[in-house]
Amino acid sequence: MSHSRATPRLKDILDRLGLRQAELARLIDVSARTVSLWATGESPLPGPVAAYLGLLQRLPKDVLADELARIDGRDKMLDEGLYSLDYRGLRRRKQDGDSALAALRNGKILGSDRFGGVFAGSYEFDQVSQRNNVHVRMQVPPDGELVNGFAAGPSGALLEIVASFERAAPAAKARIEVEGRPIEIQLTYLGPLPN
Repeated sequence: MSHSRATPRLKDILDRLGLRQAELARLIDVSARTVSLWATGESPLPGPVAAYLGLLQRLPKDVLADELARIDGRDKMLDEGLYSLDYRGLRRRKQDGDSALAALRNGKILGSDRFGGVFAGSYEFDQVSQRNNVHVRMQVPPDGELVNGFAAGPSGALLEIVASFERAAPAAKARIEVEGRPIEIQLTYLGPLPN
């Protein structure tokens, strides 16, 4: 069989179906990395997968919804995309706050704040708790100070931060402890990542 028109990109197909790459991976039981390779064109999309995606696009909406419902917890997972992180802590008896920007893609997080703090890590959906667990390492620059009063000192600091969120739709909140001091975080979905 030959095709006279170009094959649609995987990203366009997933957008039409309302699916994320990680969800397609769970739906057809392959790794997220495999789907990422198909999406970037580094690896060709196998014929059976292309046929399945074609079928999904032609299904009536109610049948499609039933098929996609097989992805447990889909409506509770964090979406891939850009997020605003607004955080505040109690410091010297007053509230202090700031914000940062984070990108979430394929289970990875990368972000920074305006003072040079950089964080990277991972996120995953826990089927049992139905929450999104986040684990990041934050590099605080030399002499940096967090909103909770933690001071990094002249060498800076590397901090392990763990949090658990509901889906950010449009925002989710969590309270975490960093170096024994509380910080309240609000995670707000801004939109999809650019191509």
